[in-house]
Amino acid sequence: MAVGPGEVGRELVGHGHQDVGPAHAQTLTAAGPGGERGSAGGRSRMCTFRLHRPPRMIGIPLVSIATRAIAVAVLLASLTAPSTALAQADEPVDREALMELFAAADGDAWGRSNNWGSGLPLDRWYGVGTDSTGRVVSLVLPSNGLFGTIPDSIGDLTSLRHLDLADNDLYGEIPAEIGDLGNLTHLNLRSNRLDRPIPPEIGELAGLEVLDLKHNLLFGAIPAEIGSLGRLRILDLRGNGLSRQLPDTLGGLSSLTRLVLSGNRLSGGIPPELGSLDSLVWLDMSRNQLSGEIPPEMGDLAGLTWLDLSINSLSGPIPAELGQLSRLQTLSLWLNGLTGEIPPELGDLSSLEDLSLGLNDLSGEIPPELGDLAALERLRLGHNQLSGPIPDEFGELRALQYLWLDHNQLSGPIPAELGRLRSLRDLWLNGNRLSGPIPTEIGDLRPLRTLQLQDNRLSGAIPASLGGLDLLEQLRLDRNELSGEIPPTLGRLSRLENLDLAGNWLHGSIPIHLANLADLQRLNLNNNELSGSIPDGIGRLRKLTELDLHNNSLSGAIPAGIGSLAELRSLRLQNNYLSGAIPDAVGGLEDLRVLDLRGNRLSGSIPDSIGGLTNLVQLRLGENLLSGEIPESLAGLANLEWLDLSRNSLSGPIPPGLGDLTGLEALYFSFNFLDGEIPPELGKLSNLKILRLRWNELSGEIPAELGDLASLKQLNLWHNSLTGPIPAELGRLTSLTRLDLDDNELSGEIPAELGDLALVTELWLRRNDLTGTIPAELGGMTGLRRLYLDGNRLTGGIPVRLANLASIERLWLQDNELSGEIPFELGRLAELEQIFLGGTNSLSGCIPAEWESLDILADDLDTLDLEFCTAS
Repeated sequence: MAVGPGEVGRELVGHGHQDVGPAHAQTLTAAGPGGERGSAGGRSRMCTFRLHRPPRMIGIPLVSIATRAIAVAVLLASLTAPSTALAQADEPVDREALMELFAAADGDAWGRSNNWGSGLPLDRWYGVGTDSTGRVVSLVLPSNGLFGTIPDSIGDLTSLRHLDLADNDLYGEIPAEIGDLGNLTHLNLRSNRLDRPIPPEIGELAGLEVLDLKHNLLFGAIPAEIGSLGRLRILDLRGNGLSRQLPDTLGGLSSLTRLVLSGNRLSGGIPPELGSLDSLVWLDMSRNQLSGEIPPEMGDLAGLTWLDLSINSLSGPIPAELGQLSRLQTLSLWLNGLTGEIPPELGDLSSLEDLSLGLNDLSGEIPPELGDLAALERLRLGHNQLSGPIPDEFGELRALQYLWLDHNQLSGPIPAELGRLRSLRDLWLNGNRLSGPIPTEIGDLRPLRTLQLQDNRLSGAIPASLGGLDLLEQLRLDRNELSGEIPPTLGRLSRLENLDLAGNWLHGSIPIHLANLADLQRLNLNNNELSGSIPDGIGRLRKLTELDLHNNSLSGAIPAGIGSLAELRSLRLQNNYLSGAIPDAVGGLEDLRVLDLRGNRLSGSIPDSIGGLTNLVQLRLGENLLSGEIPESLAGLANLEWLDLSRNSLSGPIPPGLGDLTGLEALYFSFNFLDGEIPPELGKLSNLKILRLRWNELSGEIPAELGDLASLKQLNLWHNSLTGPIPAELGRLTSLTRLDLDDNELSGEIPAELGDLALVTELWLRRNDLTGTIPAELGGMTGLRRLYLDGNRLTGGIPVRLANLASIERLWLQDNELSGEIPFELGRLAELEQIFLGGTNSLSGCIPAEWESLDILADDLDTLDLEFCTAS
């Protein structure tokens, strides 16, 4: 019996679009990223077929059987070439689609593109996998340097099951033709620059199981059509710019186990339909703009292990139904607007490891039931409005590593039971109203890295037991009511990086043992009652970046060893009783940004070496006994913003080079013995906001260049020996709020240009030798509250325009040579508290009737020998 062509054709492997079955020859797989399949060392590509066994024939000669076998062999040989063509009938379409991707995504620059564009079978192309018919079933090219767009022809790969182009540089749109890939199960385009809306055609991929589009630039709404993907297990759209409301159709994704939408701009409410996702294990919608209440239906997600809704605008209470999620390991709701009390039902979450409810508006007491969460490792309730005590039951949270209750309104003592939390690494109780002593049991928390108890009302002594916290890196007890001495045992904290005991009632000396803290970076003991000297050994703290001992009663010299603190950025020793010279070694602290020694009894000259502190931002040496001249080397402090040398005994001229400190914002040289002229170079200080040179012995004229200080808010030259006119250029200082030139020897007229200074609230020109009339333009200084022109030789009348100074509180014009009538319009100055017009003036007319009630001014008005005007 001969085998006909039709029977053989039906048995050809790959006939039509059928996959190769077990009874057929081997199915070829992709030459993926791990390597290529070639003919060497492996089987070559072939078309395999199967013949039906012919029926047993009796009585047929052997020659006839042999003849038939030869005929069959010839037939099969003739069919081999046509069958190969049939098996690969659709391959040219796939080949063309791949080459279009190669062209659109800059294939010549790919990391690997082995055999692309060659005539070799497609499964020999890097990253391409085919089935036995030669159709492309997988295209896997992650992290391969693709740059460009995804062509529409990607939709021609109709047998494609796995498409992975992740971690490349693709941009533009996801083609709508992606919806033609009816066999697709995995679509991974994560970490590209795709920047269009998600095409709704993705909803046509009925077999899709994984959709990963995270970390792109996709925008617009999540298509409602995605809700029809009944086989979808993973939907990851995080890190895009998706917006608008979540489609409630997502509730139809019955196979979904992982839903990640974080880091978008999604808004509106959470659809209660999400509570129908029975298979869901992981739900992350954090970092969006979701609003409204958390649906109680979320409590129906019985398999959920991860729920993260943090960093949204959710409001209302936390649903008690969340306590039903018995498998939940992470519940993160922080940074929302949630209100109400913490449901005690959360204490039923026996698998919970992380409970983060911080940065909300939760109120009421902390439920003691949370002490039942035996698996809990992280409890973060900080930045709420929680009140009442810390539950003693927290001592049962033996797995707890992080306890953050900071910035609430918790009161009462710190429970000694917290000393049982032998796994605790971080304890943040700062910013509450806790009172009483620090329990000595805290010293039993040996794994503790961070202990933050600052900003409470804790009292009593610092427990010596804290010295047993060998792993402690941060110890903050500042701004409490602690008393007693600093325990020397703190010197055992060999890993300590930050020690802050500021703002307490600590007394006694600074323990020399603190010099053993070799890893210490920040030492802050300010605002206590510490006395004695600064320990010499402080120079051994070589990692120290901040040393703050200000507002104590420390005495003695500044240790020269401070010059060894090469990493020091801030040195604040102000307001103590330190004496002696400023150590020259301070000039070697090259990283120093802040040097504040004001308010001590330091003497001697300012070391020239300070001019080498090129990173210095603040230099504050005021209120000491320093003498000598201002070092010219200070002109090298290019980053300086604040320079305070006031209230010393400095003499000599102001160095002109200071005009090169263009970043300077505040210059305080008041109350010294500086002489010479004001350097015109100071006019280059374009960022200067405050210039105070009062109470010196400066002479000469006020430089017109000061009118270039466009940022200046305060100019105080009071009590010097300045002569000449007031520069009209000062009228350009439109940011000025206070101008104080009194007690000098200034002459000439008051510049009318000062009337342009609309922001000035105080103008002091008293006790000079000014002449001429009061400029009517001063009435344009609408922000003026205090005007002092007394003690000059001003003539003429009081300008009526001064009645425009609606905010004026004090007006001193006495002891001039003014004449004429008092403008009755001045009686309308409703804010006026003081007005002095007497002395050497010769005013006439009557006094505005509105002033009769200002009893405090009666004595001055009496010297005018004038009557109050009759009310009209």
